Amino acid sequence: MKKSVFNGVVLTAVMAVLSCLTAVAGEPQADVKLILISVSGDSTVLGPGESAPTTLSAPLRVIFVSSLKTDDGKDYVMFPQWTVTHTDDQGREESYLKRQEAVTEYRMSDNGSFKVEFAWSYREKDSLETIPGADVQPMTFSIIASEIRLYNAFSPNGDGINDVYRIYTRSIVSIKIAIYNRWGQTIKTISGPMDQVLPADAEPENEGYLFEIWDGTFNGSVVNDGVYFINVQATGAGGETYEKRSDINVLKGLGVGN
Repeated sequence: MKKSVFNGVVLTAVMAVLSCLTAVAGEPQADVKLILISVSGDSTVLGPGESAPTTLSAPLRVIFVSSLKTDDGKDYVMFPQWTVTHTDDQGREESYLKRQEAVTEYRMSDNGSFKVEFAWSYREKDSLETIPGADVQPMTFSIIASEIRLYNAFSPNGDGINDVYRIYTRSIVSIKIAIYNRWGQTIKTISGPMDQVLPADAEPENEGYLFEIWDGTFNGSVVNDGVYFINVQATGAGGETYEKRSDINVLKGLGVGN
């Protein structure tokens, strides 16, 4: 008797679930994702309820993508809304961005944590009745604070050991670099948004990049050993500004490490 009752309860529960599934089988569903593209071109894709596995670096290109899925053969109109909430390093929360396009894009240059929520409704094409869409779980990611480190020596002698002068950058949005010799003659300049000047093959390093600046040449020839100078002006995540200067010792006879 107990076994029959148990089987009856299970059967009733299964029928209830199947009934719910049948009821929503033809209803439109939202297909939602975020595409996060770093300054070096690496990408991370998030679906509802997912968080980026690592902390990202600014500037971050964020593509918001949504579409309507249906299998009932009807035409529907979708009304999407993206809402981004930002929490800074001090725990202060603010409304950061609102968009109402199905597919949209934004370049983020602030550090902190970000929560992306998607709300939507829909109606049949020839109807005036708007129906709320099913809930979509938020997606989250973080952008790390900015940093720049300058080094003071390299050895452009072709031995494969520290042949190129590099600096370390993390969450730098734009940068202006000038290298010059002891007589004030400009040897090399680099200037622009980081996502335009950073090489696509930049080497990842501690959540940032080793940025190749100078190969030790001037007018097609390797410069003489000696002291050169670098000036760096930059804007980092959240508007942080930097102005750094350093000596660069060119030592062709040594395989000098950073």
